This record gives sequence, C-alpha cells and structure tokens, in this order.
Amino acid sequence: MAFHTQSASDGLEDNINSSEAVIMKTLTRITNHRLAVTAGLIFALGLCSPLGVGCASNKPTKPSGFLKDYSGMNPVPEDPSMLYGERPDVNWKKYTRLMIDPVVVYRAPKAKKAANPEELQKLADYFRNEAVATLKDAYPVVDKPAPDVMRIRAAITDLDSANPWLNLAATAAIMMPVDTGGAAMEAEFMDSMTGERLAAVVDRKGGSPLTLGGFMGSYGQWDHAKAAFKDWIKLLKESLDEVHGRK
Repeated sequence: MAFHTQSASDGLEDNINSSEAVIMKTLTRITNHRLAVTAGLIFALGLCSPLGVGCASNKPTKPSGFLKDYSGMNPVPEDPSMLYGERPDVNWKKYTRLMIDPVVVYRAPKAKKAANPEELQKLADYFRNEAVATLKDAYPVVDKPAPDVMRIRAAITDLDSANPWLNLAATAAIMMPVDTGGAAMEAEFMDSMTGERLAAVVDRKGGSPLTLGGFMGSYGQWDHAKAAFKDWIKLLKESLDEVHGRK
C-alpha cells in the first residue's frame, strides 16, 4: 500500500487554485450582472446595438418635402438608405466652382419636436462651414452665378442626439457606449445660371463607436451628427474629383 504524503508546497498550490477559482467566479458574476443591466437599459430605452445590429436600415430614407420633387430618384445599391438621381446628359466637368447656399434645418409638418433653434442653427452653420473648408481649395466657393458654377442647396431634415451620460454609464458597465446619434439630409445640385436641377440626394447616417464618429463620438451630444456631415462632404468631394480626373 502506498501512502501520499502532502507537502507544504502541495497545500499552497491547492490554496492558490482555490483562490483563482473564487476570483474567476466573482468576475464572471460581475460581468454577467453588467451585461444584464446594460441589456435592460438598451431594451427599456429602445436603443440600438452599439455595433449597429438592428439599427442600420436597408430601407431608403423617407423624403421630408424639402426638395419638392423626388421623381427619378432611386436607392443606391451600395447604400440602400440613400436616394439619388441625376440627369443623364450632365457635363460635370463644366462645373469647376461652387456656390453653396446656407444650410437650412427643414422640419416636415409632422416631424417630432425639434431641439433648441439656436443649437440647430449652429449645426447648420457647421455643416456649411465644413463643406466650404473641405472643397474651396479644389473647387473655389463663390457667391455669384456663372456658367462654370454649380449651386448647392442642402437641408438637415432630421437629427438624432447621443446621450453622453448614458454612454458613460454603459462604458463603465460593458466598456462600450450604447446610444448613438446621427442625421438625415437632402441636397440638390443645380446650374447656377438656369436653376436647372442636375442631381439630388436624400440620405440618413447613424453613428457607431466603430465607424461613423468613432468611439469618442459617443460622448458628445451631436458628434455623430457632425460626423455624418463630414462623411457627406467627403463623398461629394470624391465624386467631384472623379469627374474632374483628380482621383
């Protein structure tokens, strides 16, 4: 018969293993509690997943009425939320300068209650200022019509604000914000001399900690909306660069 004699080191190892097991159980319990609390917040407040699951829309953005005429506009295959239409015979290379109207905030008759008017105006000004700053070097921005000038009219048609305080609480719980903001807009591009519409677009963009606006964008009330503005401006510049052979 063989007897096993437990050494002091064996006892110490057993104690360490036991302590590790207790710690792991405690951490698992805390994590599960945090996930449960955050999930409850998400469902109670009707929020989207921070990863965009259940938030992203594959449906075209609903027109607000700002453009008046939406005929000939269709969903863009690469971005189903976007409606776009243009005349097939436009000579885009003709337009080397831009006339950008002040961006307006347009509310449909049945739209939900708007934010503070002064705040909305600041966002509209931000949108236009960003557009001018981004485009002016390649496409000078002017204030008078001319044969080579394309006029741009744009409106913010909806705004969603993020809740910074909720996102701070969610980050403490699951290391990620849960409430995202965003914006919707409509714009038309016209010949500045004739007023004839060349193209028009309707779109909505929602923020995400991993894409639009980035992680830190979730801690500012309107940061995701501003990120949407920048994204639209970037898309416009890329489109202009392409037709002018600058890509």
